[in-house]
Amino acid sequence: MTIFRLSVCPHDTARNITGWFLLNTYLQRNLNCAIRFEPNENFIEERNSVLSGSFHIVYANPFSAAIFRNKLGFIPIAKPIGVFDETVLVSNLNNGIPNQQPVKIASATDKLIVHTLGVSLLKARNISLSDCEFQFVGTHLKAAQAVIEGKADLGFVYSETWSGLTDSTRQALAIVSQTSSKQAYHCFCIAPEWNDKFEQFQAVLCNMKNDGQGKRILDDIHFSNGFEPMGQNDLSPLVDQLEKTGALD
Repeated sequence: MTIFRLSVCPHDTARNITGWFLLNTYLQRNLNCAIRFEPNENFIEERNSVLSGSFHIVYANPFSAAIFRNKLGFIPIAKPIGVFDETVLVSNLNNGIPNQQPVKIASATDKLIVHTLGVSLLKARNISLSDCEFQFVGTHLKAAQAVIEGKADLGFVYSETWSGLTDSTRQALAIVSQTSSKQAYHCFCIAPEWNDKFEQFQAVLCNMKNDGQGKRILDDIHFSNGFEPMGQNDLSPLVDQLEKTGALD
């Protein structure tokens, strides 16, 4: 019996890994095939694991989805309804944007869309990248903390992380600007050899919200509104954007 493999962005599994195991079981029953869910501890490990081959289904962050599309030909099939990846540019509450250079900017990593979107915010504020010194601190929470502690002047914070910060943490920061492009999102993608399952897989995911068991699983993984279908070329604008910045090199 052929066993297919599922990979999920660790940012999502960290919130409720049990829910993703339940989703995997749900997919197996409704697609009538064996699927093994293989979680990873961090997104670099997860990305490299998929790039090594032999995965058939991924739920990927925007940057990884673009890479998987570009390098492996993965095809987008569904995304959470109304959930987008955006960046909040923050400063210390009392300091704002500094006048001196270099401007020290804390970012989790330059390998996620949050950084790319953050750079667009800097450009919109006429802050030259040549005047910036980036500190890659590992997580979005650490980026916020670096600003609070005075280790950085500005920070790129993932919008979901910002919403989840404690009141005291947010009160120590000021929002300089934030993106609202609604062009970046996590999504399910399938390997090109699974293209014959495109319509079936898409239907299973997008109908979960209308099924009792599916709805409970959606609540568990924090996507209560369910998933909506994607066209096979829907990732092309994101891929083009990242290619222009050299992020996919």
